[in-house]
Amino acid sequence: MKNFLICGAGNIAQRHFRNLKTLLPDCVIDIYCSKREQYRIFDNNLNITLSNNLLDFYAINEIYHDLDEALLNKYDATFVCSLPPERMDIAIEIAKRGFNLFIEKPLSNNLAQIYRLQDKVEENNLKCAIGFQMRFHPLLNKLKEMVDSNEFGNIYRIEAYHCNSIYNWTNGRDLKDFYALKEKNGGGVLLSQIHEIDYLTWIFGNFYPLSAIYGNRLRAEVEDFITILSNLEIDGDCIPIIINLDFLSKVPTRKITIHGTEKIETFDLMDRSVVWNDLFLAEMKASIKSLDGEWQHPLAKLEDGISSLEYVMDIKNNFTKI
Repeated sequence: MKNFLICGAGNIAQRHFRNLKTLLPDCVIDIYCSKREQYRIFDNNLNITLSNNLLDFYAINEIYHDLDEALLNKYDATFVCSLPPERMDIAIEIAKRGFNLFIEKPLSNNLAQIYRLQDKVEENNLKCAIGFQMRFHPLLNKLKEMVDSNEFGNIYRIEAYHCNSIYNWTNGRDLKDFYALKEKNGGGVLLSQIHEIDYLTWIFGNFYPLSAIYGNRLRAEVEDFITILSNLEIDGDCIPIIINLDFLSKVPTRKITIHGTEKIETFDLMDRSVVWNDLFLAEMKASIKSLDGEWQHPLAKLEDGISSLEYVMDIKNNFTKI
């Protein structure tokens, strides 16, 4: 029987709880969260019910409001699903105690303690996965196979889009205090939609931002749209990668187009045949298997999370806001 600790009680923490119980019905799960008042209860479609007690909805073994108290127990793995600015402090404490980690994306909203965590994970020989479930999308796996087998010939342009009004995926929530629109909470479209940075790196290798223009149309505290031009080098050739992200588009778009000398093909990542929670289930299955043996690819590692965050912070620190 496996024992887990989930840090956080929001949407993604609850999704991981449900998926762990689906895959390992007998596992024991504790929750650590600082919140003591009313909770939002989410389902897989992001519908919300308000409740004063998580125990009314989930078979939680124990709820802790003090991390040190929770870490007196022994866990096979811990899941860090708190707000981005809180993740490093929590993850470092967990790594000090010698517990394996699964950290939600993005790792943080800055680089301040990232390398300290990396040192602790390496020092204690821990496994640390990052929550990039898009790596388990069947169309992206198909694309990676096509790229690896050179089906596109010489690739000369890559375009990726993730454009979706924030009102489409918040189901009528009051956005006044919504984390994705708050600078202090690690919000903004770059960090929220960092998946695109990760899956492009996973498929094509490292690439580097050349220019970026971003701004704010919702008049919140953070950027809500951005266009990035990056450079990918393959065999000495420079290949432009154009990434468009926003919280604005009423018609959701999530796709990637590859332009090659042999073919041009677009992959619709919102294809209705793909069940969204299946990506999370596949990711969780790989995480569990990795605890007991060899690392299960394409599960993202800590260095993948660091790489994507370094890319985002490069843009935030060096490019143009309009």
